Amino acid sequence: MNKLKVLFLTLMLLAMSAPLCAKIVVLNAEVAMLSTQFAQEEFKNLDEDASFIADRERLELLQAEGQALVEKFQKDQEILSDEEKLDLQQQLQDKQTDIQFLSNKLQTKAQEVQQQVVGSLTPTFQKVLGELIAQKEYEMIVAPGALLYADPDLDITEEVIAYLDNALTEKSE
Repeated sequence: MNKLKVLFLTLMLLAMSAPLCAKIVVLNAEVAMLSTQFAQEEFKNLDEDASFIADRERLELLQAEGQALVEKFQKDQEILSDEEKLDLQQQLQDKQTDIQFLSNKLQTKAQEVQQQVVGSLTPTFQKVLGELIAQKEYEMIVAPGALLYADPDLDITEEVIAYLDNALTEKSE
């Protein structure tokens, strides 16, 4: 009976130690895809888009106008009538509504580009990742969000970015 317990305990220890020897790496897939040259070019195209530039400039103007209203209110608060104070507050509220609208619009455009980039790179990413898994014999790839801590040397995100850039360059030639 003791031999059976020892054998069982030995098998349990072997089973528990096997995953510790596995080749486990960390990969932030979204960062990898959004850090490629392709993604950077798409973001540059967005930054150079006429309507995006116009909206961003309009947002900056509205923010400056809003700040000027706040400063005017603070400076002249003592001498303004109640009606003038209400008018300034209404103007500021209108500016803040416009600022919020434009901010959301710009953020939505940026998110659309991100989603487009991820969507178009996913097939290439999966191919590259499959090749890396076979080549490096990874047994497990973990997303950084699922970890409390990981040694930075286990992160293969930069390596995947390089492989993706290379695969995209070959694909475009």
